[in-house]
Amino acid sequence: MRDFKLIIIFLTLFSVNCSLLSGLDFHFRPKGFMAYPMKEGNVARNGNESFSLGGGGDAGFEVDIASVWPNPLGLGFTLGVETGMMFAPTLADNESNFYFYSAGGVLGLSFFPLSRLFIRADGALGVYMASYNEGLTSPGLFWRGGGEIGFRFTPGFTLAFNGGWRQFTNGYDINAGALSFSGVYAGLTAQITIQTGSGAGQGVNAALNQHGELYPVFMQLYQTNPIGNVVIRNSESAELRNVRLSFRAAGFTASEFPCGSVPIIQRGRSAELPLYADFSPEVLRFTDTGRIVGELVIRYSFLGQERETVRAVTIATHNRNKVIEVDGVSADGVSADGASADGASVDVASIDAAVFAAFVSPTSPETLDFARFIAGLSRASIRIGHNQNMSYAIWLLEGLRAGGVFLGNTYSANDEVQFPAETLAFTSGSSRDLAILCAAALECVAIPAAFIQTDNDFLVAVNLGVGAAAAETLFNGTDKILIINDEVWLPLSMSAFNRGFMACWTQGAAVLDRAFSKGGNVDFVIVQDAWVSYPPAPLPELGKNVIRTDNDAVTDQVNQAVRSYIWQEIHPLISKQTSINTAAGQNRLGILMVRAGRVPEGKAAYERAAGMGSIPAMNNRGNLALIEQDFATAERWFRQALQREPQNQAALRGLEKVQGSR
Repeated sequence: MRDFKLIIIFLTLFSVNCSLLSGLDFHFRPKGFMAYPMKEGNVARNGNESFSLGGGGDAGFEVDIASVWPNPLGLGFTLGVETGMMFAPTLADNESNFYFYSAGGVLGLSFFPLSRLFIRADGALGVYMASYNEGLTSPGLFWRGGGEIGFRFTPGFTLAFNGGWRQFTNGYDINAGALSFSGVYAGLTAQITIQTGSGAGQGVNAALNQHGELYPVFMQLYQTNPIGNVVIRNSESAELRNVRLSFRAAGFTASEFPCGSVPIIQRGRSAELPLYADFSPEVLRFTDTGRIVGELVIRYSFLGQERETVRAVTIATHNRNKVIEVDGVSADGVSADGASADGASVDVASIDAAVFAAFVSPTSPETLDFARFIAGLSRASIRIGHNQNMSYAIWLLEGLRAGGVFLGNTYSANDEVQFPAETLAFTSGSSRDLAILCAAALECVAIPAAFIQTDNDFLVAVNLGVGAAAAETLFNGTDKILIINDEVWLPLSMSAFNRGFMACWTQGAAVLDRAFSKGGNVDFVIVQDAWVSYPPAPLPELGKNVIRTDNDAVTDQVNQAVRSYIWQEIHPLISKQTSINTAAGQNRLGILMVRAGRVPEGKAAYERAAGMGSIPAMNNRGNLALIEQDFATAERWFRQALQREPQNQAALRGLEKVQGSR
């Protein structure tokens, strides 16, 4: 049993040694040189010079340690043995030569600053014996040090100029002071390299370590966030320089995208680079999990020549509706195995609502078509004095309802989100799906939208494009609106979608009031701000018919919503304002009357305020006449305002409109 263990240990050590040896480079280095004697080693006992110009040669066999243990600088470290012979003619007898025979160890340090330029510094230390007139001297110490510069013709052959200093001492004491010979040498060296590493000369290999499945909806993020890491292995017969990696996938990428570069990869070594991609909208056609077949394009310089290697790679991808999982928990708090993260029901609040901005695709053909259709209906029924952004929001929600869209079943899993075009096609979705659809339609017509995510609801907020001061004549207080950085937002709860615009607004305000009354906070995600981190996915056309609404039905629903708005918000303001008999008070009353649809009463209030000297009331009266295309009356009111204030900009603009309309 003991003998068996020893055999196992021996075989293990032998296999390790063989694996190391299989990766080593070996150099055979024949060298020829001329030797010029100098200094103390060229002085005879009588004080005269001893030698004239001589020469010789060395033969070295070395192992490149750096081929197994590389370094970041790409330096070569060699160890080996060297034997040599040198002759030095004596000046005392021109027909006699000293012959020096040496053997020892050699240590070398080499570098390729350019692909073919070879630089080396080396030194050797050993023993020698000399012969003269058929007699041998006692052994002594030999050493030399020098350098080389040359040209690498192929990975296996380099020719270099050599030069340096070599010295032979009497005996083994290098400090004894008695030298047999010393001087400089110069010549040529041929280096023949034998490569034993596996795969030498087989090109470049690459392997992808993908971090996780691709999320098509975040396709644009992969230009700056890596899909994974690519390990590039140099199996060529020499180092690779200026290695550049790019990625392309026919049909799924818009361009070949650069991923990164490394200055050098030594032979037999590897380097790691991130994998980025410039995906095209085609990746958004994945309605189920799948794979993208792409190509890793590796360009590099090999011995001064540009080369290119292409390696096929597959990238696993989610379907287009999948959203990012956070710490193993999906968008709806469902873990990868289908169980909730803590064993209980967890809702959409487990993920940052900003990621949903990627689904708000204002360039999606179906969504853009429907948004413009609603905009046409809204423009055809403009109400004087009403906020246009709010009017569009009313038409949008009631238009969706009239087109058959409702809050109900969603065709996506818990950790998936429908695109707006899909919700239009399915005519059904969750509160989150409907909020994303409404936000996309708003952004299609340049109305800023925002998300508000709570524990049990999902809201979309509409930017009304006015400040807090203007809101005083639009709403009976601020309890049903949000004012953020002096911008007024209208919160709409999508869980009340089936009951119409006013129900969405009322419930949205109530949801926020409950959250704030408990001292809590809600995340208010402005879509355009979120697009900075999560750009909108350009969903291609689905090829499905866009819903169209019954114009009479949607008009009835919009009128009902507007009447409710006027009754709840404008009439209470009118009641408060009627008794204020000042110029500013009557002007404000005129604004409210017009918004309530009571135009004749609004005109009368403007005229009373104008009679008290209110220039804003004069302009308001002129604008009202301009809307009614009563240009003579409009001009009269604008000129009356200019008589009191000649540089009044509102009156000047109004007068320009009158003159341009005639």
